[in-house]
Amino acid sequence: MTEQVFIDRMIGVINTCIRIINELDKFDSVGKGIIKTEWQSYIIAKDNTFVAILTILGNKQAIQFKEHEWFGFEINVHANTKINDLLKKCL
Repeated sequence: MTEQVFIDRMIGVINTCIRIINELDKFDSVGKGIIKTEWQSYIIAKDNTFVAILTILGNKQAIQFKEHEWFGFEINVHANTKINDLLKKCL
């Protein structure tokens, strides 16, 4: 049950990131940052890694978040370097 709270939080953060990128892309004539809103995620059981599979500019990309990056009440997922790198890369 507790794990689902953290999974939902990661899904929310990634969905927000996608929404930001896609909304900003509407104002860019080049249109470089489109990410499909349909994406998959799963947990690698052996080390509790959260994997998000996104389609960015038509290419599938897996982003892995180690347990210490996503699991726990003290984690600030909004300050996560992988989320911020995704924003920088697409904006």
